[in-house]
Amino acid sequence: MAKIQKTPFHAVGEKMGADMRELFGYYLPWHYNPGPEAEHLATRDKASLCDLHYMAEFSVSGPDALKFVQQVATANVSELKPGSIKYSTFCNAEGQMIDDGTIWCFEPDEYMLITGDETDFSWFQERADRFDVSIKNVTDQHTTLALQGPNSRQVLQQVTSAPINDIKYYKFIKGDVAGVACVIARMGYTGEFGFELHCDPEEAEKVWNALFEAGEKHGLVPLGQCGLESVRQEAGYVLVGNEHNKQTNPLEAGLGWTVDFNKRDFCGKAALEKIRDQGINRTLVWFDVLDGTVMSTGDAVIAGGKEIGRVTSGSYSPGRKKGTAMAYVAPEYAISGVCYDLKDKAARHSAKLSLVPLFDPCKVRSRTFVR
Repeated sequence: MAKIQKTPFHAVGEKMGADMRELFGYYLPWHYNPGPEAEHLATRDKASLCDLHYMAEFSVSGPDALKFVQQVATANVSELKPGSIKYSTFCNAEGQMIDDGTIWCFEPDEYMLITGDETDFSWFQERADRFDVSIKNVTDQHTTLALQGPNSRQVLQQVTSAPINDIKYYKFIKGDVAGVACVIARMGYTGEFGFELHCDPEEAEKVWNALFEAGEKHGLVPLGQCGLESVRQEAGYVLVGNEHNKQTNPLEAGLGWTVDFNKRDFCGKAALEKIRDQGINRTLVWFDVLDGTVMSTGDAVIAGGKEIGRVTSGSYSPGRKKGTAMAYVAPEYAISGVCYDLKDKAARHSAKLSLVPLFDPCKVRSRTFVR
């Protein structure tokens, strides 16, 4: 059995009252002293800082780097410029998702693939054999913090000399944070304006402490995985192991927009074309759980006494004062505004279906919102 790892932020997290739990092979904070509801609201109204060390990072370099990335990604990265990021899915020959993730272009022959599961590396490595590339698992060489919320810019400005006002959405630059060399990206997993900061794990505590000192007057709080779950669910972001696994295709997961069928070839293209032409058997939707119940993965979606789907994720939104649930349902039942029952072990709970995320579906806040 693999040893559970500690992130570089473990000690500072414990000092802030973190309730550490085993997740993704790490001890991660489920919540801190503020509690998950306060952490959720601070992310929406002020700012939060989240430990994302568990994200997997794989470097790709060499003459065939672009060809390789084009082959393994469903998205088209042929015009991705240095300093730019693209979201994509990665599928096997059957069109099923190995994972989703981001592609970072550092140079025309140098990329970084960031996914949610370090075991993805073997799949990428196997497909690199016929390309003139070097692919390395560099997860342990980097750590990641997510600084999110409408006050995140004000916090970061105090501890960096980098021109962060110039960073556009899904772009990144190299700069310093508290004197530490970092890659600073304008992106996030919360539905809010914010940044991701990547640095050497040896310098992790220094960056964490500097940000909290700078953020005290801006309402900065630590964000645990419970709060991250509630903000990401209502903002519509999928999670590996919940909304997708290796039996899920991106078309049913609402990620068809990441698939560029105009590309000459990529892994899973033929299978995905067939799925597109034949139609999907289920589709991902959102539910407002009207009585605020937190639904669990696997709870049934009921219509007229018939099971029409299953919940993949559930949480409580203190901002909307309702429960949030993501679920797969048969496509004929995916009708916005219709109420169905979500059934847990205790009772049935009325829930209103939505075809788009429940919070800021057009991603206005994450792309452009500045207080």
